[in-house]
Amino acid sequence: MKDAMVVGAPPLPTLAVAVVSLKPKEHGAYAIVMIPLFSALLSVGPSWVGVAIVVASLAGFFAHEPILVAMGHRGGRVQRGAPGARALALGLLGLAVAAGAFALWSADPPTRIALLACLALSTLCFAIAIVRLHRTLGGQLLGVAGLSLPCMPILLDGGLDRSNSLLVWLVWLLGFASTTLAVRAVIAIQKRQTTVASWIGLGFTTAATIGLVVNQVWLPLAAVPMIAGGWGLMFWPPPAKHLRRVGWTLVAATMLTALGIISAVVLGLPGPVA
Repeated sequence: MKDAMVVGAPPLPTLAVAVVSLKPKEHGAYAIVMIPLFSALLSVGPSWVGVAIVVASLAGFFAHEPILVAMGHRGGRVQRGAPGARALALGLLGLAVAAGAFALWSADPPTRIALLACLALSTLCFAIAIVRLHRTLGGQLLGVAGLSLPCMPILLDGGLDRSNSLLVWLVWLLGFASTTLAVRAVIAIQKRQTTVASWIGLGFTTAATIGLVVNQVWLPLAAVPMIAGGWGLMFWPPPAKHLRRVGWTLVAATMLTALGIISAVVLGLPGPVA
């Protein structure tokens, strides 16, 4: 009888295979990239260019993690546990390039300029991730700008004028900056770190929103649910075990902001009354 079958013999060693996820790890980023994209598409209606921008943006977003894994930026063990990361990264990048090239070729000049701005900003965000600065306050705020910017060329392609398309993006910046600052504060409190930057930043986004509304630029009112959610987290920070519930609450606030933007654009009231 073999030793492994002897009663009391130690079990044969087994190889543990770690399951490596190639999905983006920053869960809040899903809302930052998807909700502005689809709300823009719903605001002005679908078009070939608009759909191509959505495909290119999502492909680039989902390529981010496989690229980092394939380059070894998640560690050698993770890299060895995901042999398909390189192929997935190349496939998604190829899709992003093809869809983006189609959008650039088919778009009008203002939309092309916005698309080139998206490309430049996304490249900068990726470079920041490569040097491992994407979790800093500046890196996260730049990420908010880069992930939400693709809504602007969709709006331009759909016929919204340049100033109001820029205003929609500004509303998303105010909202997402507020929630990002608040979540950073909650995490900092758990780690017993300072939250001064979050208080100052949220004060700035609030003051900017009030300033725009005072000057009869009404669309920033759509960011109020997100800004209010940010203040709620600042004054009543939840324990760490409730962070997932907090995340879904902020998604609900983001959906309210999206509803406000869509309604305003459809009704033709995204900015000062002409």
